[in-house]
Amino acid sequence: MKDPKISKIKAREVLDSKGRPMVETDVWTTSGAMGRGSSPCGTSVGSHEAFVLRDGGDRLGGLGVLKAVHNVTEIVAPALVGKSVTDQRGIDNLMIELDGTADKSRLGGNAIYSVSVAAARAAAHSLELPLYRYLGGDGANNVPIPMFNMINGGKYGDRYVELQEFLLVPARARSYAEALRMGVEVFYALAAVIKKRCGPEHFQFGHSAGYAAPAGDPEENIELLLLAVEEAGYGDQFKIGLDCAASHFYDKKLRLYNFRGKKVGREEFIGFLEKLAGAYHVFLIEDPLNEDDFEGFADISRRLDLLICGDDLFVTCIERLKKGVQHQAADAMVLKPNMVGTLSEALDAARYAKEHGYVVIPSIRAGGAVDDPTPDVAVAVSAPLIKCGAPRSGERTTCQNRLLQIEEELGSFVGFPSFEMIERTTRPSQIKE
Repeated sequence: MKDPKISKIKAREVLDSKGRPMVETDVWTTSGAMGRGSSPCGTSVGSHEAFVLRDGGDRLGGLGVLKAVHNVTEIVAPALVGKSVTDQRGIDNLMIELDGTADKSRLGGNAIYSVSVAAARAAAHSLELPLYRYLGGDGANNVPIPMFNMINGGKYGDRYVELQEFLLVPARARSYAEALRMGVEVFYALAAVIKKRCGPEHFQFGHSAGYAAPAGDPEENIELLLLAVEEAGYGDQFKIGLDCAASHFYDKKLRLYNFRGKKVGREEFIGFLEKLAGAYHVFLIEDPLNEDDFEGFADISRRLDLLICGDDLFVTCIERLKKGVQHQAADAMVLKPNMVGTLSEALDAARYAKEHGYVVIPSIRAGGAVDDPTPDVAVAVSAPLIKCGAPRSGERTTCQNRLLQIEEELGSFVGFPSFEMIERTTRPSQIKE
């Protein structure tokens, strides 16, 4: 069937990887194909993300999503049945119109996103195409370099580390399969390093499936990463990345950061990151400042010769990206489609970012699902990097394994990024609006 129509939509409440309710939707077509999509939610949630509609009350601690499920079955489904399943933009735009709010709070961004992904998968199945080919066309042949969230910040017993993620990137890998193997071997080595250097009492898993930060100071945690790289026999073949998630320790009233037991201003915090980056040759810092500080992002982008990445700053929203271009803020953006609520909007944001010199880095969410489309989306937009977490836990390893499958499917046509090209990326300040 050349133009299959949507014949049925069904939604349900299921659990994400952290045991929290999320919406899962099935879209059926007149050709007999079915696509499934779900709505993960992050632990670090930006205030400008699409609204996650929850039920409130006592049931499931107020986190239930039966209202969002009802909106899919009673409002979205009647409007979409009979529509062409291959008209992704038309499907997404219709849901946006049905919602009618700026943040998708009427129907719920979680309801809308689950349908958007399910429809895309149903269309891809109808056309007998993998999702990355359906979304990205014939040019979708590049598999990204993985960024591993090896050490997770946060509060663990007697220690608290404000920085959220300590990342390792296999910069000298020549294929995705090799990059994944390198990351896994260092992850194994890191366990032994933590036990030996910090004591077994400081060895535990973190909030995001990596190892819990065993040391209170960021410098000590970076040292542990570098020691694990050496122990695994990889010398200088990895690069360090950091996700500060700075909005989560920013005091909006005082306009100060609660950092290392003190309240520090923007200038002092940038100075700390500048010294840290210089000492350890950090190649990327994500969300180094408060999510609304475009001027601060522009300042740190000028001062630090590395990739400054916006996640909560941009929330995969093209309007916030335009503001970033205007301020010349950041050099990279994290791409999380559920942050904005539809695949069409996410792909538009990725395209706009690339046109304006930003490195696009797709990422899964901390509270994810095993059917996360992020690996396919990453290949569809030819992203050079991807964040799939540590090589541990079902939804993370499923994403990592999906990229192995894609690399194998592409065979001799596969492309793998040169890390040197990423480091030499054109800065947004050089590209005019």
